Amino acid sequence: MITRHIRIISALTCTVACTLACTLISAPASAQSTSTASVDRSVDIPAAKEKGAAERIVGEAVNGSFEIVVDATADAPRIEAQFTIDGTDEKDVKRRTELIKLFAERAADQTIVVQPIFPGKSMPRDRVKVRIMVPKCGDTSVRSANGTLSATGTAGKLKLIAKNGAIRIENHTGSVDAYSMNGAIDIIGATAEVRASATNGQVTVTMADNNDLPFDLETRNGAVHMEVGVGFDGIVKMHTTSGDLDLSDSGKRARTPQSSEHAKTVEIGAAGGTSEIRTTTGSINLTIRAK
Repeated sequence: MITRHIRIISALTCTVACTLACTLISAPASAQSTSTASVDRSVDIPAAKEKGAAERIVGEAVNGSFEIVVDATADAPRIEAQFTIDGTDEKDVKRRTELIKLFAERAADQTIVVQPIFPGKSMPRDRVKVRIMVPKCGDTSVRSANGTLSATGTAGKLKLIAKNGAIRIENHTGSVDAYSMNGAIDIIGATAEVRASATNGQVTVTMADNNDLPFDLETRNGAVHMEVGVGFDGIVKMHTTSGDLDLSDSGKRARTPQSSEHAKTVEIGAAGGTSEIRTTTGSINLTIRAK
């Protein structure tokens, strides 16, 4: 279902870009203007048909960050965007400012679809900060080519993808799937399965107490810091090509049946499911919280 909405967003981008391009008059090439403009846009989304239903969210941006926040006191979802608009000159900046759009609508299946849209070709200093506020959050999929992603107090299946930008997730209830090509990933208070992968960036994950579901963490150029809770029972396999491996276990709950310079298997408690941590050039630190 979320995949279908991502296709809708992609189609919408092409349609709007073509429409806006036809309205613009070509300007001669010139040095980039020192001017930019800032403008705010907001959209209030009608409450879901089903009272109290968790909101499903799909969002995408090229040059922008997303912040997803749950506000239990809110009556309905609200989307806010802060645009910074670039242009070839002051006239072009003014024209582009009049054409920017914050697309935010509720689809037929009640999913909230969000996409900030700049007119024509992307300019070097085009930026947008999007804030999505909902009373209750369900499955969410958000991606950005250039920008940070954050989610606080959300729930359901959470998928965040950033090409160039950091990812931060705090107090999420549900599974997490996070990927950043160039940026750090921080996940605090994970309550379910976690999958996090970074190409160039550090990965830091803290599991909530009583969460012993499997996790899979990987980074090529960066360290991994993993902290599991007091009640964690599982097998953790750590492997690094050229980094260090470190285990902190003040409660003496772990056993290491297999250990070498670049690989270590750690059995914790009853040693249930199997989790993995992999790095290429970064160190791995596994901490087991004690009572």
